[in-house]
Amino acid sequence: MKKEIIYTDKAPKPSGAYSQAVKLGDMVYVAGTCPFDLETGDVLFPGDMERQTRIVLEYIQEILLAAGTSLDHVVKMTSFIDELNDFQTYNIAYGAFFQDEPPARSTFEIVKFPPGMRVEIECIAYIPS
Repeated sequence: MKKEIIYTDKAPKPSGAYSQAVKLGDMVYVAGTCPFDLETGDVLFPGDMERQTRIVLEYIQEILLAAGTSLDHVVKMTSFIDELNDFQTYNIAYGAFFQDEPPARSTFEIVKFPPGMRVEIECIAYIPS
């Protein structure tokens, strides 16, 4: 089995030595995705947990589409947020994308993000046969 690097210009470009996603067999591993402007790389909606969560999940959806799958086939999400006291705001925005059969999820509080950034999300999905 050979891995395939997944890239779309509809999500932020990697800012380091990593890929947006890697496809191996029928599995897709999406790297941590942030609420960055596609042209400037600036943080979008500084300080706004709800809007940042939504844009990150929209970006992840684009990455998954480029890999031949979708949010419907995510089995595990890992989320990093800057303040667990705002978990409810994050959870409501997140939940709008996973109303039926949500994936397994872990959420961690991160001490320091770039200024204005509130959330980063990564996931694992499968490609249906």
